[in-house]
Amino acid sequence: MSHNHEHDHVHCDEDGHEPHEHQRRSDEQIEAAARLCAAMGEPGRLRLLELLFDGPHCVSELAEEMGDSMSSISQRLKILYQARLVTRSRQGKHVNYALADDHVQTILHQLFAHSAETSA
Repeated sequence: MSHNHEHDHVHCDEDGHEPHEHQRRSDEQIEAAARLCAAMGEPGRLRLLELLFDGPHCVSELAEEMGDSMSSISQRLKILYQARLVTRSRQGKHVNYALADDHVQTILHQLFAHSAETSA
């Protein structure tokens, strides 16, 4: 069945408001942002980011705080690291993870604040 999309677009009345002017982000930037959202989109990974909000932790500390295996925590951290949401540094036999930068901290703060709002 063929569908004509010509009538799917609604145009604003020109007298209703000033036209919007956008400076569109590149496809690459949109795709990179989508990858960040996907990396944060799993509750276990988001919980790890929340724990790191308070400062660097080693994998064993994170596993203990989350009540999960070190292997599971390491897998989640690997995804967050690949998405550049966390950094890692080695201190002796421990690998410490931290939020990558202030941008990540701001994103998390805004995300949790927005999710805590009650809908009307």
